[in-house]
Amino acid sequence: MGTPKVSVIVPVYNCRSSLERTFRSVFDQTLPAGLIEIIAVDDGSTDGSAAELDRLAAGRPGFTVVRQPNSGGPGRPRNAGLDRARGEYVFFLDADDHLGPEALERCCALADENETDIVVPKYVGVGRKVNPHLFRETVPFTTIYDAVPNLYGSITALKLYRRALLDRHGIRFPENVLSGEDQFFAVRAYFEAKGVSVLADYDCYYWVDREDGTSALQRGGAPAGDYFPEIKRLMAFVAERTGPGPVRDRLMRRHFAVEVFSRFDPRYQAFSPEERRATRDAARELVGLWATEETMAALSPYARLVGHALRHGLDDLVDEAARVHAEDPPPVVVDGDRAYMAYPGFRDPALAVPDHVFEVTEPLRWRRALTGLEWRDGRLVVRVHAFLEDAGQGEPGEPREELVLRRRGGGQEHRVPFRREEGPDGRAGLVAEIDFGKARLGPGRWDASAAVRTRGLVHEGRLVATPGVAPPGARITAVREGSPLVTPYLTKGIGALALHVGGKGGRPAPATPAELSPARSGVLRLETKLAVALPDGGTPVRVRALLRHRDSKDVRAAPASVECGPGGLDVSAELDLSGARRGTWDASYEITVGSATGEFRAPMGPAGPPGPGSGGTSGTRARTAGPGGPRPFRTERGNLSLRVGNAALTRLRRLFGRRAPDGRP
Repeated sequence: MGTPKVSVIVPVYNCRSSLERTFRSVFDQTLPAGLIEIIAVDDGSTDGSAAELDRLAAGRPGFTVVRQPNSGGPGRPRNAGLDRARGEYVFFLDADDHLGPEALERCCALADENETDIVVPKYVGVGRKVNPHLFRETVPFTTIYDAVPNLYGSITALKLYRRALLDRHGIRFPENVLSGEDQFFAVRAYFEAKGVSVLADYDCYYWVDREDGTSALQRGGAPAGDYFPEIKRLMAFVAERTGPGPVRDRLMRRHFAVEVFSRFDPRYQAFSPEERRATRDAARELVGLWATEETMAALSPYARLVGHALRHGLDDLVDEAARVHAEDPPPVVVDGDRAYMAYPGFRDPALAVPDHVFEVTEPLRWRRALTGLEWRDGRLVVRVHAFLEDAGQGEPGEPREELVLRRRGGGQEHRVPFRREEGPDGRAGLVAEIDFGKARLGPGRWDASAAVRTRGLVHEGRLVATPGVAPPGARITAVREGSPLVTPYLTKGIGALALHVGGKGGRPAPATPAELSPARSGVLRLETKLAVALPDGGTPVRVRALLRHRDSKDVRAAPASVECGPGGLDVSAELDLSGARRGTWDASYEITVGSATGEFRAPMGPAGPPGPGSGGTSGTRARTAGPGGPRPFRTERGNLSLRVGNAALTRLRRLFGRRAPDGRP
């Protein structure tokens, strides 16, 4: 075999299930197989990975399997592969990941054409996020000193390298390090390279997060005692190769944001007290060495706060800020023309942390989400999580946060002020209660938004439901015009809150499935329960039960008795079928609340096994006549209808034996 074009180096440790996909992606490359050398280094796997490597390498002369005792990290196996590599280029591929078919051919061609020493391939995250800004366009030639594209957006080793560059400068991986070992390798290579190419127009590298969460980074990375000495060495190298100024500030800013202060992300909460102390002490040293004012200025308020607290020995503040940061972002406080993230310590006179530490320098992101929806005491209660507060004094009587309802196509709107209230989960949120007796919502669809108002700033956005939030169902309400039925729902697509007011005709009423039973000769009793959202002592509800003949204008109407019961209003009515025209009759309710009246179809339960002479249902008791009598059935939309045959009244009379159940003739 001649000299290969590229050596693909794959460290392997206990990832047997992914090896077939990983190496198959190398076998299937468009670069001829004779130009590809594969070096797999098994780092003491115990899950059968070694046997799987032997199977994959069988019959492939360009596939070498190296075995070594477990070293505690990917650095040593990568070095072992690099020492054996013969290719003009080397490409580091992790055993969980895989390549696009043209990846190696394209990377090698780009390096050849531009005489660059490194090619950064476009990454595609699989279960993980990748930096999209680096891959906006293919860049044939750049260096670490150029701000655009920002090569420091990727300092992983998963790239194509000219092997002569690595050998000439003795660039190798730190060993016995659980995570972060590739950063020093990649950064040294960036500084020594005469040029770097960025390949952005092809999906080269599929970067996979392990589903079982067993990768080193997923498990929290190396302990502070192993991790921070490597980061210190890396930052010292950067300081040595750059003088004070914009280049050093830009590079150091990345190291503080990603390598240093990231150790205070939510995983910090799981550290032991000893590991927390070691993390604070190690990070404090780096802050003292290289955290200049220019470096820190562009970092997030949280990072600036951690850096300030470390520098001034405020370790309790570090721990409290980390707890808040892990649980939920703090509110944004707007004061005049400035905004601040109100982390612990904000304007605490005992700590005297300057305001600029907390200042939001990026455009404000106004966040809100629908976290709860329920009917309570006749009102629709809307619970929202949002964090934007006004530290100044607004205009007198001006609400700072409002629920906004806008009618589609009508230009009408109704506003309800939010109040702050602790939710069932113990988290503070915004709550608005819609009183439909005052809201004056006409029939139609109304979209809900949250409007947050501060000094000179107003933001409004739709309320998208968080997982688990479901509409509480339609209710009869004390609206003042149109139909009294209000149905909350979530829109298709984004799942934003909206209301449907009205819905005459085929829209079902908020009722339990109708129950039918014989009352007396020729009369059926209809019973149901209506769901209402009326405050105590609200406007009385009047109900009529209606039967409408589909093929004529005949209507049978009966006033219903309405009694307040548990869970709603108990409604019963008697429908007289004497002389009823044959055919189909549709059942509905006419509901009146105050001056608002609406007619809604009566719902019926799912169809069950038919009883003798009836369209019996599991949700409707239909003890009517035998064959030819009125038979209840469920329409395609789930509503109640009756079929009346020629012998309808005869069958009813036979059922009751010419006398009504109460003994009257």
